[in-house]
Amino acid sequence: MMKTSTSKPQRFWRTLGRVVIFLVLLILAISFLYPLYYMLINSLKSLGEYYVNPFGLPQAKLEWQNFVTMISQFKILKLFGNSFIISFFTVLGLVVFGTLAAYSFAKVDFRGKNGIYMAILATLFVPAQVTMIPMYISFAKIGLVDSYLGVVIAYLAMFLPETIMLMTANFKSIPNELLEAATIDGCGYFGRLRNVVMPMGWPAISLTIIFFFICSWNDLFTPMVLLKSMDKRTVMVALSSLIGRYTGDPPFQYAGLLMSAIPALAVYAIFQKSIVKGMSMGAIK
Repeated sequence: MMKTSTSKPQRFWRTLGRVVIFLVLLILAISFLYPLYYMLINSLKSLGEYYVNPFGLPQAKLEWQNFVTMISQFKILKLFGNSFIISFFTVLGLVVFGTLAAYSFAKVDFRGKNGIYMAILATLFVPAQVTMIPMYISFAKIGLVDSYLGVVIAYLAMFLPETIMLMTANFKSIPNELLEAATIDGCGYFGRLRNVVMPMGWPAISLTIIFFFICSWNDLFTPMVLLKSMDKRTVMVALSSLIGRYTGDPPFQYAGLLMSAIPALAVYAIFQKSIVKGMSMGAIK
């Protein structure tokens, strides 16, 4: 009897906790999805209908012309190409250099390793805005202003320390016995990296790819400073000028913003399982 009486309060608090967690997650989901919903319904409205009822569903015919104009006149697909080039080579550089550095910090012993690692992590506390002016002057002297390469190098400088920190923490969980077995089998430095470290560290690598692809895709500040030519603008830089030019046409603006969000959302939707696995790897250990 005593056991039954004490188990009921436990079940009650356990159920209450689950309900509270569900409600909190539901509120967070709604708060994250509502901006997309708001952009979608208003991008399909005419200008007059938007000003009459900006929060309701479209009542008249759907205005697909906003998207057609965005593709045909605003050339948003060309802007997608510019952004994709920068984001692709950014994540490629992060994976290559980040994997090599993280493997060395996690599994290779060399003089001054801890000091170098702490120096790299210290750069995380330096705001990008502080380094932008000296970086712009340096890039101007060597001809990297108004080039995709300059933007990619700037992103590598900003994102590589965080990439190294993430991958190093993950690679440390790889058993040393596996690396020793690979060495006995004849694997050298790059053999162990290719056959052991990268397969077992894939969750952290995939998380790096998705997170920094989205960061570089959505960034406005760096390409706005470094890219001067109109034909090299990224989609976010172009949309910022769109908002200034078409302030009186919110449905057209929402169509552009919604289209610009699709690639990042698609990448996240495809790799969401890898993201969750990568974020939970340390906890599982």
